Amino acid sequence: FLRSHRDAGVKAAARRILGPPAGANLQQVIARYLPALALKGTAAHGREIYLQRCSLCHRLGGAGHEVGPDLVTVKSSGKEKILINILDPNREVAPQYQAYEVDLKDGDSLVGLIVNETANSLTVRQPYGKEQVALLSNVARKKCQNQSLMPEGLEAGLEPRDFADLLEYISTADNK
Repeated sequence: FLRSHRDAGVKAAARRILGPPAGANLQQVIARYLPALALKGTAAHGREIYLQRCSLCHRLGGAGHEVGPDLVTVKSSGKEKILINILDPNREVAPQYQAYEVDLKDGDSLVGLIVNETANSLTVRQPYGKEQVALLSNVARKKCQNQSLMPEGLEAGLEPRDFADLLEYISTADNK
């Protein structure tokens, strides 16, 4: 997202839309949703949740955008690990999915994943797969955020039953 310094950024925007994390402590949030693992999920409802909350940055079942990992690649890790990674997106972040903030000399900033860097420019990928190219001559600062672009708090407004459905969809969908 191209933004000025007074904008709170991608994560703050997501928190404004989705609300704050369900609890002050991520372990409490995880404990609240662990019962979802014992429920039988409905993949059709899980797909609806995926399309609403996940598809702007992930691909699965032929839908979504390639920003974060393709969810077909995480299916085999099991529902518990998927659940924990959704609720605590900064627990394990592969280097290629580390978020960066790139401050430009004109006062704007780009927040996203650096997907290409040449001697003259860098490309930042943002939600919905949007890519912004910045000339290095216009870059004032490039800072790794040491966290995922995926915001905490995506569970806001969802019940364990909803997570059971989402996990069922993620674990059974193919990438056609």
